[in-house]
Amino acid sequence: MLCVQQFTNQLFGLKDQYQQDNAWVGNWHESWKDEAIMTRFIGFAYNLYAATARNALKLTVLGGTEIRLDHAYVRNFGVTAANGIQEEETERWVRKEQEMRGWRAKNPDPRSRNPDRSPASVIGSGSILSEKGWTPILNDSLILGAITAGQDFVLGLTSAEQADWNVMNGAKVNRTSVLVGSFDNTALINAWKSFLNSQKRMFFFDWGGPRVFTRELLGLHFFGYKPGFSWHQLGFHAGAGGRVPPDFRTYLQKLRDVGFHAPANQAKIMETISMYLFNDRTAIGSPWPPTTKTAV
Repeated sequence: MLCVQQFTNQLFGLKDQYQQDNAWVGNWHESWKDEAIMTRFIGFAYNLYAATARNALKLTVLGGTEIRLDHAYVRNFGVTAANGIQEEETERWVRKEQEMRGWRAKNPDPRSRNPDRSPASVIGSGSILSEKGWTPILNDSLILGAITAGQDFVLGLTSAEQADWNVMNGAKVNRTSVLVGSFDNTALINAWKSFLNSQKRMFFFDWGGPRVFTRELLGLHFFGYKPGFSWHQLGFHAGAGGRVPPDFRTYLQKLRDVGFHAPANQAKIMETISMYLFNDRTAIGSPWPPTTKTAV
């Protein structure tokens, strides 16, 4: 991994490009172009980049903002919070789970063969991004840090997305198994194509800009990660060979190449993602069906 000096030098060399390509940040953060504030943002980013090496599960959960507001996700995967927790609701879930783990450590179940006397922390080494001082720089630091460490990624569906998946595929699976007749890999791939094509809101905001999940997905593609599909999960794993060494300059340039910066080239972005996931440039968003979900 990059040391703090290497990291800082690289990010300061790219700060103008970050500001140009993410001008929308200035709509809610007036100091986005302030030199002193940018220095602080880069410091936040390094804290998170370095914290990925301490990830307790060696796993990063990708998805919409809603997953870090979900008690079940926070309880099971924990949050990064290298710079503090971003949302009050997430902080409440973290505090509640920490208290519960502490109680279980002091009052172990006598029937358990492995009483939990040293519970993993819910905060600081978790798998869900929740950070004060968020910027695209910080988000890229999470992805590149986890890639550098060779960690896995999974897609975490929001409750609304889970409900849509169940409506479309509930007859084929249950919570623990795949039902008879759904073992065919072609059926599995087509199920994911149909589902993702029904969820434009996963990839773009109503105003047209790409969401963070889209940026993250492209990063995994750029740096050689391979998707893995099952009826219960979409995961991403480090490729066996030929991976591009992860660095910020390459990430930003490749994002520009697909038209990620405003105004976003939605068609080119989705063509790139479609080829990555399905080796089919028309798999998702070409076109989006009239029934696709567009609002969170």
